[in-house]
Amino acid sequence: MKKLFHSNHYIYLSIFRILISIHVFKKYLQLFFNKDLITDATFLKGAPVNPIFQLFGIQQSSIFQNINIILSAIMLLSILFAFGIFRYFTPLLLYISVEIVQRAYPFILNGGDNLLKFLLLYMIFTDCYRYFTLNNSNGQKKDSISYFVNQISVLSIKIHLSLIYFVSAIFKLNAKVWFSGVATYYTLQLERFKGTEMNNILAKNGIFVTLSTYITLMWELAFPFLAWHKTGKYVVFALGIMIHLGIYIFMMIHDFEILFMMCYGFFISDEEWKKVGVYFQKIVSLFKRKIFIKEYA
Repeated sequence: MKKLFHSNHYIYLSIFRILISIHVFKKYLQLFFNKDLITDATFLKGAPVNPIFQLFGIQQSSIFQNINIILSAIMLLSILFAFGIFRYFTPLLLYISVEIVQRAYPFILNGGDNLLKFLLLYMIFTDCYRYFTLNNSNGQKKDSISYFVNQISVLSIKIHLSLIYFVSAIFKLNAKVWFSGVATYYTLQLERFKGTEMNNILAKNGIFVTLSTYITLMWELAFPFLAWHKTGKYVVFALGIMIHLGIYIFMMIHDFEILFMMCYGFFISDEEWKKVGVYFQKIVSLFKRKIFIKEYA
């Protein structure tokens, strides 16, 4: 447990800061260009009044009227966050802005929006500015409280992701289609999830349907345990990437699949990332040497 808590993740925190900024920018840029869908009078009439807005005396209609400004602010804040400008103040405003949009437009949310909101919340309390910023904080001395808060935040991200998979697996076990091994068949047959012409072929393959259903179940159950293991984590990560990419391609669920895969990097410590960097440099050097020999042979 001590090793688990004291392993540093500053490298991936900095990488993730950029990745989640790009993700947020892309997501809300798409919403900005398709805002006619959420500004339609019929759509807004059916939108439920959020109790949080009522509690703070916020008129939901004013959010609808100023949605262009809010979406523009989110995109601007995501750019500032990517470059590490205004540090902790920027992710706080970004979180609040995203939270406002999510609460005002609950009908447009998908499975990744809840995770996105929490990730932005956790990132407020992390030191994700050590690398890849206009002014790196690598040389700045951090006190023990800041370090503790940073570690707790990273740990929260890892626990949150693990719980999502585990709870999802428990609910699947109580669903007849998953328990009997035919869930993939029904999913691939739905018109909404027909991402390729291969879907019908795969749905008719009994071996694929059974294996894909049960492997997904076992993977989700195993993830919360193997993700913390030194070598076992790479097995569940590789399987997770294949499953999420499969969903991305065959079921056209594009948004949160990428977000989930992005979170895997938090289970890899700075020491492990540095080893990956050294190994990558060796491969690049070897590749350059082969090209040099081929050119001057």
